[in-house]
Amino acid sequence: MSWEAVARKDFRDAVRSRWLWVLSALSVLVFAGAAIGRLYVGGQVENTQGLVQGFLFFLKQGTAILLPLTALVVAYGSITRERESGTIKLLLSLPHSRDDVVIGKFLGRSGVVALPVLIGFLVAFLALLPAGSGLDIFVYVQFALLTALLGVVFVGIAVGVSAAANTNQQALVGAGGLFGLFWFLWNFFVSGVNRAATELFGLSTPEQFRLRLALKLLNPIQAYKTLVDSLFMSDLEARIRTFSLLLGMIPNQQAAQALGPELSPVFSDPFVLMAMLLWLVLPLAVGVVWFRDAEL
Repeated sequence: MSWEAVARKDFRDAVRSRWLWVLSALSVLVFAGAAIGRLYVGGQVENTQGLVQGFLFFLKQGTAILLPLTALVVAYGSITRERESGTIKLLLSLPHSRDDVVIGKFLGRSGVVALPVLIGFLVAFLALLPAGSGLDIFVYVQFALLTALLGVVFVGIAVGVSAAANTNQQALVGAGGLFGLFWFLWNFFVSGVNRAATELFGLSTPEQFRLRLALKLLNPIQAYKTLVDSLFMSDLEARIRTFSLLLGMIPNQQAAQALGPELSPVFSDPFVLMAMLLWLVLPLAVGVVWFRDAEL
């Protein structure tokens, strides 16, 4: 298939430009360094499950900001940079359609982002082996795959933005704006919509919390964080934790009362995962459609 050729070329270009090596070294440094720093104290290894879970919780906070930012930096210029240099015309002169270019770029950049993440987790796993009695391998693998998926989701967002933008600067502003929206402005959006809906429809307190939770989970970063939390606790406890303060350290009793005692299936892990995947599919689909009629 033609998109496979584009993906292979894009991945090889990343290897030649040393993107893959730099990201692999960074992932090993972050993941393995965090494991060593968290688990080894005074030359001794603490063999407790709580300490390993604490390490994974600590790592989740870092990956939730580092990985989306890395993916956007790697992928935002995937198409606009070639448009500005003129190499996109050479690429399209080969038997590649415009759809092939967008899909191939997405797959190539996804490999550039996901592979270093998995390498970093593998090295961190080797560092965690002395604490094996407290390490659930199945949970660890799920955490690694969820983290790699978070990177792939943001690659899809960045490639979609790059396909729809006319210039590299536009793509940078678009990708940076989405990152700012997800990390810094989303809670204001949730509060505003909740306030407006309460005034219009007179929502009860439980209904307000359910609406706020639904809006929170539309943020792919929050969806990732609550899916990671659900590896260590029930779905309900993980969703309640999205309302906690100080990175989940201070529980929100009002949220627990409003959402409990049983979680609606709409907020279960499969639906949260689907919401996260929508951010991969929709921007990429918009980018594909937009790029079909773009003037080069």
